[in-house]
Amino acid sequence: MNDALRVLMVADVSPSRPLGGGERMLWEQARHLAARGHDVRVVSRTDPGATAPVSVEREGVRIRQFPVEQGSVARFIRSSILAARRATADELASEPVDVLHVHQPLAGYGALASRAGGRLPSLYSFYSPAPLEYRSRRGMTARHLPGVIGATGVAMLWTIERACLRRASLIHVLSDFSAYQLWKLYAVPRERIVTIRGAVATERFRPGADRGRVRECLGLPPQRPLLLTIRNLEARMGLDNLLDAMAIVRRGRPDALLLIGGAGSLRGILEDRARALGLADHVKFLGFVPDETLPSYYQAADVFVLPTRELEGFGLVTVEALACGTPVLGTPVGATPEVLKGLDASLVFRGTSAEIMAEGLLRFLETMAGAPDGYERLRCACRAHAERHYTWERATTGLERALGRVAAHGHVDARGRRAAALRGRDGSAAPPECPACGEPTRPSALLYRGARHRQCEGCGTSLAAELPSALDLQCHYETEYPLRFAPESVTSERAGLFRALLDRLAALGLGRAERPRLLDVGAGGGHLAALARFRRWPAVSTDIAGRACAVAGRDGGAPAVQADGALLPFRDGTIDAVTLINVLDQARDPLTILREAHRVLVAGGLVALRVPNASFHRPWVRLLASLGPLVRSREWDTCPIVHHFAFTPIGLRRLVERAGFRVLEVGNSLPAFRAHPVEPHAVATLSRWAQTAITAGAAALAGLSRHRVLIGPSVELYAMKGPA
Repeated sequence: MNDALRVLMVADVSPSRPLGGGERMLWEQARHLAARGHDVRVVSRTDPGATAPVSVEREGVRIRQFPVEQGSVARFIRSSILAARRATADELASEPVDVLHVHQPLAGYGALASRAGGRLPSLYSFYSPAPLEYRSRRGMTARHLPGVIGATGVAMLWTIERACLRRASLIHVLSDFSAYQLWKLYAVPRERIVTIRGAVATERFRPGADRGRVRECLGLPPQRPLLLTIRNLEARMGLDNLLDAMAIVRRGRPDALLLIGGAGSLRGILEDRARALGLADHVKFLGFVPDETLPSYYQAADVFVLPTRELEGFGLVTVEALACGTPVLGTPVGATPEVLKGLDASLVFRGTSAEIMAEGLLRFLETMAGAPDGYERLRCACRAHAERHYTWERATTGLERALGRVAAHGHVDARGRRAAALRGRDGSAAPPECPACGEPTRPSALLYRGARHRQCEGCGTSLAAELPSALDLQCHYETEYPLRFAPESVTSERAGLFRALLDRLAALGLGRAERPRLLDVGAGGGHLAALARFRRWPAVSTDIAGRACAVAGRDGGAPAVQADGALLPFRDGTIDAVTLINVLDQARDPLTILREAHRVLVAGGLVALRVPNASFHRPWVRLLASLGPLVRSREWDTCPIVHHFAFTPIGLRRLVERAGFRVLEVGNSLPAFRAHPVEPHAVATLSRWAQTAITAGAAALAGLSRHRVLIGPSVELYAMKGPA
């Protein structure tokens, strides 16, 4: 970026003495922008314990502090907002700025709600939801109160942060987890979010040349396996679970030592718990670890442990440890899986319980002792992972672009942004065409889990405004998808659906062939193909995920080939039937997949497909998403299914015909309300009478309209390839 920006940062924390993650993030952003020639000023709260606010300049960053009152929660909130408002107004009166960069809600609201600040384009950095942070600490400090007063504080913070987010031109997050939190709590669409991963000062946080020497300088035992965690000693950090895990680890590895760094309200309680568990020789509390000493502790440790229970928006300590070449074992909470799975998925614990953490720690320590060369390679990989993804060079470039983008487009409030989006006046290229019928698409009001959708003017089909890349899909189905839909298992409802589908194919003529060859595309664990082989039909399956293919071919099951449905590894005219069950709506290019199916089918071959019915799901998405954060935070709004594409029955028919097929029939599909045993979907909690009512109502309407009106949860279609 060539043009220097004038940036005013406003925050509830002070960068003059970076004691925690929020302060370090603010300071590193400010100093790196200043080092690139930008004019950076910071308005922040007075340092903790300071008697009066100060104004200082540090590494080219001018810092102005404002005082706050600590007497009560209400006075603290009020003074934070008003003092930040005054300080921001004074700074803007003294020198103009191009863009406002807001870091936390109280000071941020003071700046954004002011007359001068409200006219400026602004970027809001959202690290963690303020109301949930407050709730997680209730009863632990004089300001974090339980009961009615505490609930009032949570509501006030939600209102203030929501107001900041609505006023900001663009919102910056450190992880996909935080982006989804924005949707659940505040209904912020993804189009207003920019993800810039957190970063670590790799020049300071680096592997030590001699770990033994580092341990000696810190007074740590030279030979014992050292486990380290650096955390605020608060409830959400899960340190009580980690102590319970250490009580189990001690039995298998009596030489293991856990170092706990950090300060907080629970220190006394945690020390008592450690003594009660008999861990006096196995746990050492370090107290607050100064910033200049942190790298040495990371370098000395064999493994860093992140036992977080909730709200891990990024995990700065995680990337700091990785930059020092220290492997990290973390719970599957917040953004931790995002950081670690790209390095090694086995570094993520299977859960948050003490037993699961102990199992993972013992396995890691055993591997470390039994395969020292492999452990050293992992340490090198940790450093390389941090250098590849989490440098300040990379993060500052992303921040520059975001600030420049905001400054260039000026300030538009949330209402104006939405109106412009619905009118399609976003300056984009020609609108994408509908894959089903080829007609133009227009922006719509449909938001599903924060993703904006467009809608076809001809057939009513919807598609996501931003489609995933082939690499994104591959990664999703290899890592995230199996956590919800494990390929090893299938419910009785799903198996019944597969049997009914095969029965229908047989009735349409497939059963008359001597040995009909069936291909199931996007097969998961290969359960449909296995049922076809039970009928003595030669069947094979494909899936984009290698793990799913391995499961499908296990124990003599139906053979499976890892392949994208848009590029099938079969010759022309060699397959009698192709099945696509809940595939087209989750793919990137459904038309190409259907054309591939047409290519491999023999003349007269059949295709059977099933997709969620947009006519059923879209109204529920709109209703549930509008009911507020309680519904979204419990993920009730994900009961309806809207993937990358949402096909109406008319749209599905046109898509299949566009691929060259002759449609034989379209109808409601058998419902499978519980698609998989591990699926956490709220739809699985529907009562039996509700499921029956939905099924009966959809069937009755379809019968009365002679299948012209289909409102079932899913649509099933059968079509034939005409003669060559």
